Amino acid sequence: MKIYFIGGLGSNVCHSKDFLQELDSIACFINPYEKYFRDEIELKSWFKKEIVGEESICLIGHSLGGDLARYFASEFQEVKKLILLDGGYLDLDKILPLDTELEETKNYIKSQNLSDIDILISKEKSEAKHWSKNMEEAVRHSYHWNVQYNRYELAINYENIETLLQLRRKIQAFKRKVGNTLFISPRYPNEVAWRKEALKELPDYFDTIFLDNFGHELYTQAPKEIASLINEWLSYS
Repeated sequence: MKIYFIGGLGSNVCHSKDFLQELDSIACFINPYEKYFRDEIELKSWFKKEIVGEESICLIGHSLGGDLARYFASEFQEVKKLILLDGGYLDLDKILPLDTELEETKNYIKSQNLSDIDILISKEKSEAKHWSKNMEEAVRHSYHWNVQYNRYELAINYENIETLLQLRRKIQAFKRKVGNTLFISPRYPNEVAWRKEALKELPDYFDTIFLDNFGHELYTQAPKEIASLINEWLSYS
């Protein structure tokens, strides 16, 4: 069974390489963040083209990618197994207004500029639980050089992200019924109330794994460990 992976907002193919190569099945990274989707029809059309020819797949999604993955799993019978990495379970309307989320996202993208990308790489390397050549390339691929302003800027098209964040509110992935599902998430010592309540609402039919001493970026922090959990689940589910 082929695996397809959708990362979180701001991720690129390099972020997932160490993780995907540890999976026992052939795994493919797909990136919705490079596209502009006007509506659900275009979103579904994009996914259909990505998995064309497949009859049975496993879909993994992280964070916002988890919301999209749960949505696709509810719409496409080809998705036989779903794995959510700390995504696909939050009702964002209970946490913050859409306008606030869009404004914060836009401001964050604008604020992420730098003159020397090697300084950022050195900083991230010193703070990372896991580091590799792929992780360095992930940082480099996350930025592009703006000749006019003589600086590096995040290689993210805000218009694309804006429509995806709007669609996330509309599709309400957290409500959608799906089939065979594994949910992997960090367990924090002091859970915020909204997350604690959302986790209580996880469907009983989900297989769940909660990990201590992990952060939100599960698959980049510990690619081998997360892949091992997934391989084990896929072998018996």
